[in-house]
Amino acid sequence: MRRLLAAGFAVTAATALAGTAQPASAASHRSCTIVKHSSTSGVTTIGGGTATVVAEGLKLTTTPSVNADKVTWKTSFKPVAAGTVREVSYETVKQDKAGAGVSDSALPAYHLYVRTAQGDATLVFEPYFYLMSIGAGSPQRGVRTEWNVLDGPLWTPSTTLKGLPKTAGGPATLTFAQVAAANPGMTVTGLGFGLGTYNPGVVSTLDEQRFATTKKCTEHQWSTGFKNGSWWPGWLR
Repeated sequence: MRRLLAAGFAVTAATALAGTAQPASAASHRSCTIVKHSSTSGVTTIGGGTATVVAEGLKLTTTPSVNADKVTWKTSFKPVAAGTVREVSYETVKQDKAGAGVSDSALPAYHLYVRTAQGDATLVFEPYFYLMSIGAGSPQRGVRTEWNVLDGPLWTPSTTLKGLPKTAGGPATLTFAQVAAANPGMTVTGLGFGLGTYNPGVVSTLDEQRFATTKKCTEHQWSTGFKNGSWWPGWLR
């Protein structure tokens, strides 16, 4: 049932985006181990940032006109070679309304945690920079959109990556493959997401966070519908 609902949202997104300059950057999917989250365990909030599990994902918010709010989540795993990575994607819905103190461009970012000979680092994918790279505008509101992280340019807040200088929030310049090529032996040690700072007034749902290598695929899903490890329809919860 959970997967059927997700498929329905994906169809809605594809229909809404048809004929626009802002297509979803969809990845080709494979069978995946689903990690079900029914709570915000592990999510960190700063300032007025919030995280709430809803039926269709994890709802993240920041306060209008406030730049200090932040919401983050991270999970770690046994290091895997960057060259084995085949799919990195997630889905978002931008639900805020345009107005004073609200960022039209901001959405939660996908974080990849990597390790090189120089040390640990974080790679950040933001839909805004992907859309800039294809000549599109700000993300559409009210549309569930899938983002292929491997397509997009990345930035880093770290100083340990060759070819990708540390920045405070962009610009994003290299793809994951380009970063891996510039840093032989790079491994991926975890994934996560982040909203903020300097992303005021954002309301967005995040879900279906995938990471796949040649051998293994894992997808993190959030929903109030998860009970005892399974999806339960509303009338049975």
